[in-house]
Amino acid sequence: MILLVGATSVGKTLLLKRLQNNNSMKDDIPTTIPTVGTNLMTVLTSKKAEVTVREMGGAMGPIWHNYYNDSHAIMFMIDMSKPTQVAISCVQLMTMLSQPATQNTPVLVLLNKMDNANGMNWPEVQSLMRLDQVVQHAGQSISVLETSAKTGHNLDKVTKWLYQQSKLAEGSSTS
Repeated sequence: MILLVGATSVGKTLLLKRLQNNNSMKDDIPTTIPTVGTNLMTVLTSKKAEVTVREMGGAMGPIWHNYYNDSHAIMFMIDMSKPTQVAISCVQLMTMLSQPATQNTPVLVLLNKMDNANGMNWPEVQSLMRLDQVVQHAGQSISVLETSAKTGHNLDKVTKWLYQQSKLAEGSSTS
């Protein structure tokens, strides 16, 4: 199972709905409601493999750590259109990365809403979060991807990452 976490209203549910429906069309935006608790969805990857993703509502942040051991990969989503939330998300990300249960867990950091006119640009993100240094010094394998769940930007790359993680998990469970 892959865990999807991030603050409230960052776009986790919309991302999952788009991935679930293989829907990357900008004009066909599924309706969403805030996730209270957890949400399990099965996503079909580009190679027709099914991956189960557990989305955790943003308000569940204090107990995310209870789900790390059951996850073979983690997606961490950040809303780039809200600079104050980016700072808080940075602290949450660092806390998650420092947990013993995540030390061997691949992580995909999703910089969502990069298309928003109020959003931070890449140099601002780098300055604030120092993601290049985080990736370099973390014990985990970390990938960073700019996305837009709204427009569908880079959802194909998210699907590819999900597929790769499902294959890695299958390989480790058969060994």
